Amino acid sequence: MPATAYGGRHNILMTAPQSRTDAPPTAEGGLSGGVPERSYPGFFSSAKSFALPAGTRFGPEGVRGYYIDLRVKAEAAVWPHASLGRLEDRLWVRVHQWGLGAYERYLAGEGEKWLRNAMEVGRYALSQQVRGGPRDGLWLNRLPYTKTFQLPAGWPSAMAQGEGASLLARLHLETGEERWADAARRAVAAMRLPSAEGGVQAHLDGRAWPEEYPTDPPSYVLNGGIFALWGLYDVGAALGDDEIAREFELGADTLAANLHRWDTGYWSRYDLFPHPVMNVASSFYHALHTSQLEAMQVIAPRPEFDAAAKRFARYAERRVNTGRAFARKVLFRLAVPRNELAARPIRALRARSRRPVT
Repeated sequence: MPATAYGGRHNILMTAPQSRTDAPPTAEGGLSGGVPERSYPGFFSSAKSFALPAGTRFGPEGVRGYYIDLRVKAEAAVWPHASLGRLEDRLWVRVHQWGLGAYERYLAGEGEKWLRNAMEVGRYALSQQVRGGPRDGLWLNRLPYTKTFQLPAGWPSAMAQGEGASLLARLHLETGEERWADAARRAVAAMRLPSAEGGVQAHLDGRAWPEEYPTDPPSYVLNGGIFALWGLYDVGAALGDDEIAREFELGADTLAANLHRWDTGYWSRYDLFPHPVMNVASSFYHALHTSQLEAMQVIAPRPEFDAAAKRFARYAERRVNTGRAFARKVLFRLAVPRNELAARPIRALRARSRRPVT
């Protein structure tokens, strides 16, 4: 389907709600369009040090701009950018977000060079996507993950699958080339493979849930699940795939029915994994959750999305809540360090404490 079916070329702006992830313009120089210069959150993922603005070029009409403005992830029109380091060692989430950021810059009128960059990312993704076998369509992270969760080398991520599919669907709309559409369909089809079989699908309340980190037991990371669902939405809408569109609607229903699980009554949770201490969201991720739910309310309206987005926004307006959430996050990081060297002695001490007394 040509891009014009979704509201024309990039001079058409689709208005989406703005939320707590909106970042102030940079003081001077830096990136255009009020995009913050920093491309990663700090140690405690504070919204004061880093923010991802809500997208402004999407709407219920169909696929065009992305739901979160990722331009900050694409630092300069050079692919591969030096910030990515060795591509083969980079998380696929980071690679696909760079491509989506480049595409968003193209839509913002920053030049055809950015579309070429997005296509270069797409070509690299196609070259590395698993072809054939039970894991067909997956992108596999070469290095083990050793931060909040422990995953062996070769692990997939539903968030990477969804974001990759979102990028490829947009490249298909731009070019009409079937290779992008085929790879996008395979990317979302791969999300049906259970985590226990090397895939990314868990179940939440008896319904399918896409896992950013396919852990055992499931981790149910909120932001990653929503990014994955957006891949289903984009493939269903952009490629006119009714089956994938139905999968998205079912996923949206699952999210809506279970949002209360991520709501502490004063803040949002990052995940539902049975950590020794509850993993509340950092201020950055809490703001991201709010923006994501606002975007879901635009493309797949549900009363639960609207209510939760407003609740989360109210939580962040109260200083007592932000202080309480920060204290909980500090406690969590003491119990579950992000640094593997710090985590090893804590895990060893925990294991010794569970030994029976002789």
